[in-house]
Amino acid sequence: MPQDVSAAHAAVIRQAEWPLDKRHLNADAIWHITEGRGVTVAVIDSGVQADHPDLAGQVVPGAGFLGDSHDRGQADVSGDSHGTAIAGIIAGTGAANGGSGMIGLAPKARILPVRVTVHATVEPTALAQGITYAADHHAQVINVSLGMPTPDPVLRRAIDYAIGKDAVIVASAGNNGRNGDPTLYPAAFPGVVDVTGINPAGRFWPVSESGPRTTLAAPATGIYSTNNRGQYVDAEGTSYAAAYVSAAAALVRSAAPHLTAGQTIRRLITTADPHGHRDDNGHDDQYGYGTLNALAALHSTAPPGSTANPLLSANPLGFHSSWHPAIFLAVTGGVLVAGAAAAVRLLRRRRTAPRIGNASTRTASKGDARAKRQGSKSQARKRPAKQKG
Repeated sequence: MPQDVSAAHAAVIRQAEWPLDKRHLNADAIWHITEGRGVTVAVIDSGVQADHPDLAGQVVPGAGFLGDSHDRGQADVSGDSHGTAIAGIIAGTGAANGGSGMIGLAPKARILPVRVTVHATVEPTALAQGITYAADHHAQVINVSLGMPTPDPVLRRAIDYAIGKDAVIVASAGNNGRNGDPTLYPAAFPGVVDVTGINPAGRFWPVSESGPRTTLAAPATGIYSTNNRGQYVDAEGTSYAAAYVSAAAALVRSAAPHLTAGQTIRRLITTADPHGHRDDNGHDDQYGYGTLNALAALHSTAPPGSTANPLLSANPLGFHSSWHPAIFLAVTGGVLVAGAAAAVRLLRRRRTAPRIGNASTRTASKGDARAKRQGSKSQARKRPAKQKG
């Protein structure tokens, strides 16, 4: 059962949510426009603890694909609360302790929990089934903070199916960038919003896996969110960066429900803040088309353009070879493998927040020091050559 949190600790959590402050995503300005009402975001993960005080009422019945036909995904028994943390970043209400709890970027969005894993790995078939289920149950945004190093054909078919159902699919790139690993799948599939990480200074988080499929960069370090015991976690990883992008997609689809998934993605990438060394198509392998700027996406008055998903094109921004960064600025405004290559890994690095009443210290979870050196905690320990994010 969830445990009450002290008002003092809740205040620490709220203050620690740096991605929401005015210098970064500027959530207060966003919420004057929309809070994500009317949009359902599927969290394909370890389930979501629906009775967390900051998630109560936000988590609709979903499904599980681990052999229990009665599973609705509304609990999270994973060791690191991964699915619950993703859901909190997207749709936490901040309701705990009289309204001083943890709040997500799209606090009025609904979460559709789809359990495909409990521990560190998930089979591609279960992941594909979860994505298909989300698409069939009208999720406008599908968050997949999981990945694998190979393009499994069953997973690819599920991704294509969900794209055909007009879903925005957001996936984390992976956390083994220091070893030179490329982006994982499904993030690397065409049409998927592939998300890497940045730190509070807006710089690329070098642990992120990245490459030619990178779409956007978003906050990935020092992230506080909900856990499955009614408390909070302190985490880092591209898993959480993907959650911020999923929330931003929900905000756009709430404010502009006439937009297709493809037009929603186009708005997010054309209004991103440009960074890095862009090629002639306006792309950088680390930052993609830029860092997430949800407020600019909501303020955009650009024509919606083609209804098609721009990430299915070789040149999503439509620039010509004469493109130059100054022009871009003017236009935009600103698995774990344990003997089987098919296993999918969870894309996170996690530090567990302290028990309530000890807000001044943070206790690193088992294996975290090694994860800091080598990438994703679970990947670093079980995957000898590749890491994921």
